[in-house]
Parts: sequence; C-alpha cells; structure tokens
Amino acid sequence: MPDKVKIRLVYPDGTNDEYWTFPGVNLWQSMAAHGIDAAGSCSGKGTCGRCKVRIEGRVSEQSDNERDYLLAEEIKSGERLACYCRVDESVTVYLDYGDFGSDAKNKLFKEWYQYQSSPKANLRKIYIPGLDKDSPVPLQRRLKQALPGKQIRLNSKNWNELSSLDRVGRPTLELWALEWEQRIVQYIGREKKNAYGIALDIGSTSLFAALVDLQAGKVAAMASRTNMQRVYGADVISRISYCLEHTDGLDQLHQVLLNSINAVVEDLLREAALNPFDLYEYAVVGNPVMLHFLLGINPSGFAVAPYSGVVIDELDLGAVELGLAAGEDTRVYVLPQAGGFVGADAIAGLLTLEIKPSEVWLFIDIGTNGEIVLAQRGQLWAASAAAGPAFEGGGISSGARAGLGVVDRVDADDEGGLHFHIPGAQVARGICGSAIIDLMAALLRLGYMDEKGTITAEAVNRLHTRESERGREIVLLETESAPPLVLNQEDIRQLQLAKAALRTAIDILMEKAEVDYKQLEKVYIAGAFGSYINPENAVRIKMLPPVEPNQIINLGNTAAQGAMLALLSDAKRRESRILQDKIECVELAHHPDFQERFLHNLNF
Repeated sequence: MPDKVKIRLVYPDGTNDEYWTFPGVNLWQSMAAHGIDAAGSCSGKGTCGRCKVRIEGRVSEQSDNERDYLLAEEIKSGERLACYCRVDESVTVYLDYGDFGSDAKNKLFKEWYQYQSSPKANLRKIYIPGLDKDSPVPLQRRLKQALPGKQIRLNSKNWNELSSLDRVGRPTLELWALEWEQRIVQYIGREKKNAYGIALDIGSTSLFAALVDLQAGKVAAMASRTNMQRVYGADVISRISYCLEHTDGLDQLHQVLLNSINAVVEDLLREAALNPFDLYEYAVVGNPVMLHFLLGINPSGFAVAPYSGVVIDELDLGAVELGLAAGEDTRVYVLPQAGGFVGADAIAGLLTLEIKPSEVWLFIDIGTNGEIVLAQRGQLWAASAAAGPAFEGGGISSGARAGLGVVDRVDADDEGGLHFHIPGAQVARGICGSAIIDLMAALLRLGYMDEKGTITAEAVNRLHTRESERGREIVLLETESAPPLVLNQEDIRQLQLAKAALRTAIDILMEKAEVDYKQLEKVYIAGAFGSYINPENAVRIKMLPPVEPNQIINLGNTAAQGAMLALLSDAKRRESRILQDKIECVELAHHPDFQERFLHNLNF
C-alpha cells in the first residue's frame, strides 16, 4: 500500500484540483479536511444520501446501506456516496453537485457596489524639513507641523523607517502620508502605500468577502466559499451541541472558521496581486453564533433560554491576534448585534436602506435562520425564525443549491403543464429553493395540491405520480442520463415547516407593533436566496403577507453591502449603534399563541 494517495477532483465546469492524503481515509472526511465542499446535509454520517460523486479508481466496495440511498440507474452509472467510500489508492473524483460555477452572491453584490464611491483612505504628499544641527526638532514634532490637526498613529516599524531617512543636514524630505477619514494618519514613507479592506459576511452555509480599495471606495475583487463548519452540523444548533459535547469543540470550530475565512482572503489577495500587509481593516457581519465562533467565545448561551450570548456590542480587534490573514496593524471591526439570534448581518442590512421615520415596512433576510425586522414610525421590532435548510434545498429529495444544471424557475401553463428552467444544462440535477416556491405556487394554482399540502387526485390523473417511502411522489422530470426530479409529501412538509416559521415570526411582530398588513408600504427581501424569489408566488403560498407584489423589493446581499458601508464610513458605524439601540427583540418561543399560529401557518 502506498504511503500517500492523490485525490484528483473534477468540477462540473471542467476545472480540476488535487491534493494528497493517506490511504484508507474516508473520502468525505478527507475532502472536508482539505476545504472541499463535500456536500450532503448530515455531516458525513451516511444518513442523507446527498454526497453523490463518480469515481475513477479503486475504493471500498459498495455496502447494502449505501445502495439504499442510490437509484438503480445511479448504481449502473457508477455513482457513489463519498461518505461511504474508503480510498486505498489514487483516484479521480467527479463532482456533480453544489454551487460550483454559480456566482449568485457575487452578481447580487456587483449590481449594488458599482454605484458606490465613498473612499475612506487618502494618500497625499507632504514635505518635512530635515534635522537641523543647531536647532534640532524631533521628527514627531516636524510631522505634526506638516500635518496640522491630524492624529498620527504609526507603528514602531514605520517610525524606524522614517528615522533611517532623517539625518542631520539632510534637505527637506518628500513623503507620502496615508490618511483615514480625513483625520488619522497611519502610514508615512517614501513609497506609495496600498490601502485595502475586507468586507466579510460570515454565513452558516457560506462565506462571502469583498476586497475593497479604500482609496477609491471600490471593490477590487470578490470571492465566496463554503463555511467548512458544516462538517460539524448544517445549522448553528448542531454546532453549538458539538461544542457542548466535546472539550475541544470550540477550538475546532473556531479554527475551521478561521481556515475558511483565510482561504477566501487568500483568493482575493492572489487575484489582486496583493499581500496581507496591504490590508488595513476588516468589517465583519454574521449571525450571533457565527460571530462567537469567529472570536473563539463559547456560544453555549444560545443553547437554552433566554438565548443570550457573551458579546453583543461592536468590537475593534487586532486581526493577527484573532488569527486572520493580515498585517501587524490590520484591525477587525465587528458590527453590533441586535440580540438573541438576530445578528450583525441584520443590522448591516438595515444600513443599506434609506429609512424614513414615517414609513411602515418589513425587512426579511431569508435563510436557514430567517431574520425579520418590522419598522413602524421610527420604532423597530426584530425576531429570528428557525426556518431550517428547506429554502436552500436541504431536506428536499431533489433539492440543491442554485448552480449549473439546477432548476431555478418553474412556470405553469393554462393547460396544466409544468415548465422548468435549467441554467447551463439540458439535464436537471436538482431544484433550488426559489424554484421550489414557484413549484408550490404552480401546484396550488393547477389544483395538484390542496391548501393543506396534500397531493390531489387531479395530480394523480394528470401527472406521473408513484408511491415512495416519503409518501406519494410527483415525478417532475425524467431523463435516461440522470435520476428523476421528484417531489413527495415529506418534501412538501419540510417546506410547510420552513414557511410557517417565517410567517409566524412576521405575524407576531405585526401584532406586537399593532400594525395591520394593509398598513405595510414595503417588504424588503434580502439574501441571495431571497433575491430570486418570485414575490407573487411567495404571497400565493402564504409565506409572505398578503401585499401587492410590487410592494416587495428584492435587495440582494445586504449583509455584505452593509459590511462594505461600515468598512468605508465611520458615520455608518455610528448609525449601526443607533439601530441597535432602537431594535426591540421579540422571543417567539415565549409568545403564548406561537404554537397555534405556527400550526395555522402550515397551510398554504
């Protein structure tokens, strides 16, 4: 047996990568350890059947348990589950899942940032007289005279560089000074200095970062990667449980998150031909649990009521001390959180709105943990809804994250037919969350599903249906070269649970603020997933309140947008503190009518 084996990965877009590992390792665990998105929703436990790959080379024999998760046509075509495969020799692994080739978050952010231009740093030329032999003036004093009214904050390395230039009898020095917010000088030297920052959105599922030129106020590069904490659980509760059950759990999750973030940052720096010393600042947002993991702070307070963490206010930290890719003076600014499970990502989203005190509106960031904010005449109420992974395709038989070959839109015609849009491919390998909402709305309209979510006799008569272990199943698409796309009763149930959680949170906030749906002027939808929702269909399935579709505004990746605003503007940081003080968080579990409302909202 060889000392090491090579794993060659081939992605759906044709690109490839490789790494070396030890023989006998589990393929899923090996991929996860090397920062490769190994897919699936059970963290490699062998219970979800979603980490399907095609392998060239010898791996362990297929077990009966593995066969139970694969269709006959998948077994015939050589499909395997990565979590069941032990690798004994070098192999090639073809990946046909996930969001490779999809840059939805990047596109949403790009459409927004191109209109922004508010630089934070300014590089200006200054002149200081040389050191006079007869009347010596210390270098610090001469710099102050050259930069009146400025705060000079130089590190010891920079002072020593200047000292080496400052000799008796030397004529006037021509230098560059890098200013921040027109008042703070952080670098002085003979060379022009790059000044970049990172706007970072830490999501439970994925990370998004933008490299920002602080002198131009523009984005230089963007990148996103899977948050490899998913190895320890698909949601924050699973990860908190891991911390509580393992003595080194917090250290592991902290380090995994740092590794994922640094991988994103390295991608950005490589693309822009920069190094970590060109980074001066990070602005970071995320939900409260993710921020605790970033800081290495125990998140156990979120495991039980009253669901409160250790830190909630803004923080200013050293990046190197935290373990991020950075120069010795790089700072990390963490935006404030609202409270409970409503995090800095929600407050960052609010920073992007032009808020008018007289308006009544809803802000909804839809994801695994939905965050909702209601505004009524300057007052703000907020709540979080544990929607689960269904909106992102998790727990759905043919669900998948948006990407090439994944159905992203479903339409119905007047004759009762269903039509599927498949970007970049003719064969569908899954259906994403926004398309599942389209599908639910179409089934309701055509009478193929009733208001309780039951597949009807009309569907049995008009569509290809069959019985499955997850209840009656509609076969949506069939091809010879891929497993069929299906939707069954359990899939519908998962979506009902997700949309009921979100709608119940909205209903309770509306009641708390004594606001009727007719008073709502706007409903803002945030997040990559939310931005692709068809508003009319979201209202039809009663996921959103009964407002006119033109009142629903898709905003894009507001968490990253808000992080960029905070990166570039101290005024936006002050605004985030004001928003934090204004928000009243509502704990849904404590509401006496929560269970009754939730059950009611299960219906379509």
